[in-house]
Amino acid sequence: MLYTRLLLLLMLIIPQFSLANQTVYFEPRTVTLDGTVITLKFPGPPNYESIKSGDRDETGPYLILDNPIDIKLSSNAQMGNDEPTKNVKLIQLIILNDCDQDKVKEGNQVHITGTLSSALTGHHHARVLLDINKISVVSKKTIINKLDVTANDLEFLENQNLQN
Repeated sequence: MLYTRLLLLLMLIIPQFSLANQTVYFEPRTVTLDGTVITLKFPGPPNYESIKSGDRDETGPYLILDNPIDIKLSSNAQMGNDEPTKNVKLIQLIILNDCDQDKVKEGNQVHITGTLSSALTGHHHARVLLDINKISVVSKKTIINKLDVTANDLEFLENQNLQN
């Protein structure tokens, strides 16, 4: 009877702890994340409103994290316009090395290391960007048509005029 109660108590407590997002930090700290690479298209210059109306297409790689994260500022090191950001599941990828280009392909499940920063310009189409330091392809997934991101990420995407 005591064993059953203890087991029941653990079953109720453990899921509550696993619901919390992992906390990581903005640059200059390095983070390691796992997720699936997708390609998204947004309108770019001159108006950042509509490709059909003549704006250039800005197509690029994004990472859908396996699990959402919360991002805090690194101690005494606020850079750019970084602000604490919660419930992030979509990250725009910045490729620093040409040799990583082949690894950043739609459907690749990746293990990726780099530094995080907040969106700053009209060319940044996710709330958070990751400068890739190291990336390894774990496997290839079938892409699901549904954009599996948080409500916070979706709201940001709506303001970016995501093109289908």
